[in-house]
Amino acid sequence: MALLVSRGARPVRALLALPFAAVATVSALSACAAPAAAPARAPVEVRLMVKLTQPSEDRASIAAEVSRVAGVPASYGSTVSASWHALSLRCADPSACDAAIDRLRKARATFEAIELEGRKRGAVM
Repeated sequence: MALLVSRGARPVRALLALPFAAVATVSALSACAAPAAAPARAPVEVRLMVKLTQPSEDRASIAAEVSRVAGVPASYGSTVSASWHALSLRCADPSACDAAIDRLRKARATFEAIELEGRKRGAVM
């Protein structure tokens, strides 16, 4: 059909396609020129079990003590027994969680044992 259109109509079609070509060019160039964003470090959550040296059922005080000793926010999960309690630590990054776990393990007067779930997860905000 393009062969049947007079030569004067072809430049009009080219002018109509020009805005689409301009948008495609600008978007391609902006994608190339955008600086590479550094990946944001997401908070990490570590689930753990603590065994208390003095059995307790007070969830709030257990979570508060774990937070105080670990130096990071702790949330209470569940009671396994009067001595064993499941909690989770929320840290800025994996190395902060490792340091928090070390602090808990060194507090032998309060915590007899610290058992990890085995994996560090991205925290859900």
